[in-house]
Amino acid sequence: MATTELDEARYCADTFNGAIASAAISAAWELGLLDELEQQGVVDIADYARRHDMHPEALLTIVVALSSRHVVDLDADRTTAKPGAGFRSAYLTKGFFHWLTRGCGELFTTLPTKIKNADRVGSYVRRDARAISVACRNIARTFFDPPFRELIDDLDIATVADLGCGSADRLVWLAGLRPRIDAIGIDVAEGAIAVSQEAVAQAGLEKRVSLVQDDVLNLAPREEYADVDLVTCFLMGHDFWPRENCVRTLRRLRSVFPNVKNLILGDTCRSTGLAGPDYPMFSLGFETVHGVMDQFLPSLDEWTSVLEESGWRCADRRMIDLPAFSFVYRLTPA
Repeated sequence: MATTELDEARYCADTFNGAIASAAISAAWELGLLDELEQQGVVDIADYARRHDMHPEALLTIVVALSSRHVVDLDADRTTAKPGAGFRSAYLTKGFFHWLTRGCGELFTTLPTKIKNADRVGSYVRRDARAISVACRNIARTFFDPPFRELIDDLDIATVADLGCGSADRLVWLAGLRPRIDAIGIDVAEGAIAVSQEAVAQAGLEKRVSLVQDDVLNLAPREEYADVDLVTCFLMGHDFWPRENCVRTLRRLRSVFPNVKNLILGDTCRSTGLAGPDYPMFSLGFETVHGVMDQFLPSLDEWTSVLEESGWRCADRRMIDLPAFSFVYRLTPA
C-alpha cells in the first residue's frame, strides 16, 4: 500500500477517534474521573466504579477512549489509569469539550436537518442550557476570571448585576471576594437559573444574591436594578449583535441601570486572518454552532467600533489567548 494511502487512513482514524475522545473527556469530567486523576494521580477503574455505583465495563470504555489520545495511560491489564501526556491540556480545556458534546451535542447529531431551509422553522435548534452553563462556568473561571479580577481590583462596588449569569459562579465568587456587596443574576434560560439557585443555596448566599429570569436583550428598569453600580457580562455579548441591535442593547443598559459606573464585558470574537485548517481550540466549534443558528458573530474590530456609538468608552482591557480572539473590556459611560 502506498504511503499516501496509509497517511489518509491514519488521518481518517484520528479524526474519527478524536470525536469519540471529545465525548469521553466531557463524560469523564462530568463523572468526576478527571478530577480524581488530577487529585490522586492514579485511579483503579473497578474500585472507582464500585465507589460511585458505575458500570465498570462502561467506565472502562471511556478510559480507553481517553487513552487513544494520551489523555490517560492504561496499565497492561487495563485495571488502572494515570494522567498521560495530554492530560494537562485536556484538563485545562475540559469546559470546551463539555460545551461541544453536552451543550451542543444535539445540534451536531442532527446537523443535516439544520441546513435545509424547509427544516429551519420554529425552534429548530435546541441546546442544553444547563450543560452550557456548567461548561461556561469552567471556561470563564479558568480563562476569563483572572483578567476580570485585575480589572476590578481598584473598583468600589456596592451592587453588581451579572447578565447571562449562567451558573452564578461569578456572583458567588464576587460575593466571597467582596463580603459587603449585593448581587443580582439575570438569565433568560430556566435551566441556567436552576443551576444558579443550587450554587447560591450551596454557598449560603440567598440573602445577598438574588436571581431574575429575564431577557438580557430586552431588559426593562426594575426597582432592584436602581442601585447597581457594576454590570458584568461574559460569553454572551455576541448575542447583542447584529450591529444595530448591539447599539440598542448597550444604550438600554444605561437606562436600565441608571447608576452603573462600570460595565465589564468579556467575550469571544469571530476569527480573522486564518488560512487553511489551523483553527485554534474552540474557534471552529464556536463559529460552526452560531453559523448554523444564523447568529452573527462580530470581530474584535467590530466590537471596538460599536462602543462610542453605544454610549460607552473603553477604560481598560485585557486580551485572552485561549479562547482565541477573546477579550475582557472595562467600559465606563461616555
